[in-house]
Formats: sequence, C-alpha cells, structure tokens
Amino acid sequence: MRDRSRSDRNKRRCRSPSASAVKWADLLDPLLVSVLDRLPSLRDRFAVASVCRTWRAVSRPSLSSATGRCPPLLFRPFVGPFHRRSRRCHQISPRRCDLLCPAAPFAPSRTMVSSGTVNLFLLGSSCGHLIFCEGRRAILADIFTGDELRSPDLPSDGWRFHYGALTGSLSSPGSNLLLSANGNLLRWGIGDSKWEECSFTPLDVHMKRIVAFKGHIFALDSAERLHVLQFSPYFSIKQMAVQWAGGSISSGMNIGFTQQLVECGGELMLVQVVPAGQIMHLKFEVYRLDLSGQPTWVKVDSLGDWALFIEESGRCPASCACPGRWGGRSNCIYYAGHGRGRWHVFSLDNTAIDTTDPESPLYFENQCISMWPSPIWVYPSMLY
Repeated sequence: MRDRSRSDRNKRRCRSPSASAVKWADLLDPLLVSVLDRLPSLRDRFAVASVCRTWRAVSRPSLSSATGRCPPLLFRPFVGPFHRRSRRCHQISPRRCDLLCPAAPFAPSRTMVSSGTVNLFLLGSSCGHLIFCEGRRAILADIFTGDELRSPDLPSDGWRFHYGALTGSLSSPGSNLLLSANGNLLRWGIGDSKWEECSFTPLDVHMKRIVAFKGHIFALDSAERLHVLQFSPYFSIKQMAVQWAGGSISSGMNIGFTQQLVECGGELMLVQVVPAGQIMHLKFEVYRLDLSGQPTWVKVDSLGDWALFIEESGRCPASCACPGRWGGRSNCIYYAGHGRGRWHVFSLDNTAIDTTDPESPLYFENQCISMWPSPIWVYPSMLY
C-alpha cells in the first residue's frame, strides 16, 4: 500500500502545471540568439539549429556570422597505423573521415560524405564543400550532408590537377569553381554548361591557393608569386609585383611546407616557415599584404587576439577571432598535418620547431609522404 500511494503522489506531481514540460518552441527569439552567440563550438550551434524549423530560421543569421568567430572544424581522414620507416610515396585510402572541433577535441563526429567519394583525389575545400576530381569531372561534396554536385565534362582528358577552389557559395550569383593544372586554370561558372580555360607561363607552375578578398580574387602560385584573377570582360590572370619589406624572404629549407595565403582580421596574410637560427630548427612567420602604395609583404609581429589554422597541404587555412572564448590561444598557429594526430599549437613568439624530433609535425622524414591524405580545416556550407 505504501509503494502504491507513493507512486500515485508522483503521478499527481508530474501532472501538476508547475511540473509540466517546458515549451522550448515558445522561447523568445532574442533570448535564443543570445544563447547562440555564447556557444563556442560550431557543433553546439548546429545542434540548436536542428531542433525545429523555427529555431533553424532564427539560428541562420547567427550561424552566418560564426565564420571567424568560432574555430573551424578539422576534416581528418582516418588511415590506421603508419610505419615511419616506409619511404614509399603512394595514396592511402582512408577508412573513414572524422570532424574534430578545437573547442571539443575529444568528441569527434562523422562526415556524411560517402566512402567512395572520400577516396577520390581531393583538390581542396571551399564554402563547406570538398572538391574532388574523378575522370573528366569535378565533384563538389557537402561536408555535412554529403550532397554532391557534378560538373560538366572537362575540355579534354589527361589533366593533372593540383588544386581546386570555389569563389563563393553555390547559391551566390556569379560563383565559380576553379581547377588548377600546370600552366592552366579552368573555370566553371556554377550552372553553366561548359568550362573556360586560361593559360599562363611558365608551364610547370600551378595555382596552389585562391582567396576572395575585398572584391578581388587573389591566387598564389607554386613559384610563390601573387596574381589577381578577373572573369569580366574575359577570363584573365595578372601577376602582381609584390615587394618584401626589408628584402627578399626565403624559407632556406625544402621541408614540404608551402607558403599559405589566408584572410585574418580584414588583412590578407601569408604564412611561411623559415630557419630559426639553429640547425634543423624552424619557425612560423606571418606577413600582411600592404596595398597602400606599392604592394608589399610586411612582417606581422603579433596576431593580437586572433589565431590561424593551417595544414600541411596549404589548401584551406582559416582564422578565428577571440579564441579564448572557446578555450583556445591567441597569437598562435594551429597546425594539422599528415592525418595521424589532431593538431599542434605554435606561438608566434619566436617558438623554434625541432624538425629532428619524431613527434614534431614538421619532422623531416615525414616529408617523403607526398601523397598522404592531409587533414584540412573546414567551415560548414550553412555559414556561407
């Protein structure tokens, strides 16, 4: 009898108005936006947006402003054990691909991109889409949903592409997909029926990074020269004469790390690795493009309250303001490489990197693995 009366009391208590379930759908929009703005992780923001259509609509402006305020996600191929002593350069097919968040590094999620597509040759990532090449077509795969868009056939067979990039989201007017091969750049206006080709010299050079910045499309080639692309009235490439403040800068060591172009805090910046003063020791240096007069690369002593996210291939660097909001570090570079670990954090305060240390991400013996599927930093397509 005692157990039955206790059960009855619990039922009455649950049915009382004071204990009724909270109607989260009635949460005021300004309050919901205030909560969203305090979430440090993109994964948390997407969890809120997925609750219902009403929350998704309210969340969209907040999600759109998250680029540069929340850290990017690391798209990391999982390839299993690796033997350091093997010096063979070959493509390794990943078993799966995870998405890691710097704000919650030990809670990975799976990408929805199909395993068949993931094992194609990856050219880059832009606006939440991975860019692959299969035969005579390019494939754009949404990182979160796995939805795919296939391009028209390429002009001819035999292209050896090194890099691919979008100039804007798929829904934005005038968006283009650019594919870079030696001495050539191919352009496909999203929705068009054919490709357009632009050639440049020398023929052994290819574009390795393309960035949309302040209404212009900048491209950095494999010879470390800066170019400006134009699509109207015709497709053209023009090299910029850029000086170095204090003289020419040279990396001094061929370790497989290429210069990387990234937008940060309203500036176009260049990241490179240079000797640190000791044998087999390196350090990161950052330069900004000064366009007030003669274009000049000017060294940046501090990033302030910003952090940069770069990876081995240099295809998809990113930046984030106020990293302390999610437990990150300012004036630092988050470096991911070789697909085996997560990332390493390096301060710009003249921190030297020992390339003879097997645990170093710039360990010199690792550079022979040219075809290793490198992880890349990504933002979801919903943010664009």
